[in-house]
Amino acid sequence: MGVGLSGAVVVGVDGSPAAATALRWAADEAALRGLPLKIVYVSEDPGPRQGDGVAEAAISSAGHEVTEHAMAEVRAMRPDITLTSEVLRDDPAHGLIRESATAALVVVGSRGHGGFHDLMLGSTSLQVSMHARCAVAVVRPPAAPKQAGVGAVGRIVVGVDGSPQSGAALAFAFDEAERRDCGITAVHAWLGPVTTGAAGMPFVYDIDTLRDQEESVLSTALAGWHDRHPRVDLQRITVESSAAAALTEQSMGALMVVVGCRGLGGFTGLLLGSVSQALIHHAGCPVVVAHLGAENNH
Repeated sequence: MGVGLSGAVVVGVDGSPAAATALRWAADEAALRGLPLKIVYVSEDPGPRQGDGVAEAAISSAGHEVTEHAMAEVRAMRPDITLTSEVLRDDPAHGLIRESATAALVVVGSRGHGGFHDLMLGSTSLQVSMHARCAVAVVRPPAAPKQAGVGAVGRIVVGVDGSPQSGAALAFAFDEAERRDCGITAVHAWLGPVTTGAAGMPFVYDIDTLRDQEESVLSTALAGWHDRHPRVDLQRITVESSAAAALTEQSMGALMVVVGCRGLGGFTGLLLGSVSQALIHHAGCPVVVAHLGAENNH
C-alpha cells in the first residue's frame, strides 16, 4: 500500500507513564504492519565537564534499565514482534530525527521526563514533528466525545486543505484505515472573511457560495482516493470553524487524527501555531503528523 511499509517502528522511551502508553501503542502498530519495533532512549550529553565518567556511566545504566524494562513489557504482550533497543547520547530531538531517516514511523508520548523532558511542550516536539523523515505519532490518552453524536468515534480523522502536505496525510490515513478495517472522516475547516467594506461597514459575502467553494476544495482533494480504497468508508465534513476546533472535536473517540506537516488556509503553520498546540494538548486520540514524500524514503 505504499506508505511506511519498510523500516522499523521507532518508539522513544524514558520511563514515564506517557512513554509506557506510547510503547504499547507502538507495539500494536508494529504488529499491525508486520514490522520490527525499535525502542530508543535518548539522554542529553552532559558535556566534557563530567571528566570522571561517573555521570556518563549512571546515565547509560539508567537508559539500559529503561529499555530493558520496555523490551520485557513488549515481549509479554507481543511475543512475535522483532525487537531491538538502543541508548543514544544526543540531543533528544536530533536523536529521534536521525532515527526517522530509516524508520517507518516514530512514536512518542504526550508527556515525558528525563531524556524526553517537556517533549510535547517545547522545542523537541516541534523539531521532531517538523524535521522527521517519516510520520510522527504523538500518543495521547483517549477521550470520549462531550456529547452524543459528536466526534469520529472508532474512525480515523484526517485534516484536508488541498495542499500537497494534506495529500500525504490522506495517504497515511487511507493506508491505516485499510490495515485497521475502519472508516475515515475527512475534515476541511474554513473561516469566512473578517474584513470590512467602505466606511467600516461589515463586508457582505454570500455564505452559500463560500460553502460551495470550500466543499469543492474537499471534493477535489479526495478525488481518486476512494477508488483506490473502495473498502474504506469515507465521510466528509466541511465546517466553518478554525482547523484546531474542528479537528479537536472530531478527534474525540477517534482512533487517530492525521495532519500534514505544512498546510494552507486553516492549516497554515500547523506545527508552529494554534493547530498543533490544540491537537497536542487536547486531541482525544493519538496525533499523527505525516510528511510529504515520506512514503518514498524507504
